[in-house]
Amino acid sequence: MVSSSVHAGSGGERKDLLDLLMVRLAAMLGDDVLDRAHTAAAGRSASNTVADTADAHKDSPHTLSPGPTDARTLLESIVFACLAEGIDDERIVSLMHLLGWPGSFICCSIAGTPAQHDVSVCAASIRTSLPARQDGTPQDCLIGEHDGHLIALVRVDDETSPDQVAGIAKTCFDPAEPICLGPTRQNASGASHAIQAVINALFAMRACTRDVPQPMRTEDLLPERALMGDEDARDELIGSIYEALKGDNPDDPTLLTVSIFLDSGASLDATARALSVHPNTVRYRLKRATEICGWDATDTREAYILSTAITLGRLRDAGMWRDNGER
Repeated sequence: MVSSSVHAGSGGERKDLLDLLMVRLAAMLGDDVLDRAHTAAAGRSASNTVADTADAHKDSPHTLSPGPTDARTLLESIVFACLAEGIDDERIVSLMHLLGWPGSFICCSIAGTPAQHDVSVCAASIRTSLPARQDGTPQDCLIGEHDGHLIALVRVDDETSPDQVAGIAKTCFDPAEPICLGPTRQNASGASHAIQAVINALFAMRACTRDVPQPMRTEDLLPERALMGDEDARDELIGSIYEALKGDNPDDPTLLTVSIFLDSGASLDATARALSVHPNTVRYRLKRATEICGWDATDTREAYILSTAITLGRLRDAGMWRDNGER
């Protein structure tokens, strides 16, 4: 692993060490990934904020400071590209450590269109707007581009919450374009899921005909993401909704009540007749279902989310696929 000695010594020595870093990265990740990341990095100018952020981390013995070819910007591009493609193994953990990220962390993602399509200004604005950590150093933030959108992966801690990140994004992104707040996840594998979630959610927005909040959350588009093949969305629909409604007690009528209510066109009377109970009992069970899973079957959009979750859960129970996603 390359340490902070990358920025020590003469210009020639630094260049040699940077060349060695590139060779090692190519060996670790493959020339094709490195070439794609290098092309992406060369296509955008490095802002002063990137250098400032790197300088703030320079005292860390395992943190990479910028060199003549702005190795930090290149390394950020490599890490982001890998996480966006689902590569989150120990190689990426090591590279994130070079950038100052700890081995264990909680993070969230935010994505949108840069105001006036100025990527450098938007990235710098996000970095400088994030609250500093308790020790005064800048908050860990990894920024990349995808399909015209700027995506920021931000470390969440006592100083920085997802709601704060969402508030900052509203001032940095174009308010006329969709802004998406991703889920809160843990460590490199979670970071990869968080980045992929906002990418898929923004793509799913193209098929959405309803108004969404600004910023929207990735869970607002769980059905569309699941239909696109987003396994994280499918797992969340099954685990957080279907399994929650199903519960551990086979005699619990909550899931059955919600299912019949949705199938009956959201009719309390029809549901009550089908279950041979009073409509007030149906109301109580629907209220309880909302408390259990967080989604309201009487709301048109949330009913669609519930219906999708129940369908996917039943397909899983029927053996459509295993828990690891294999069919």
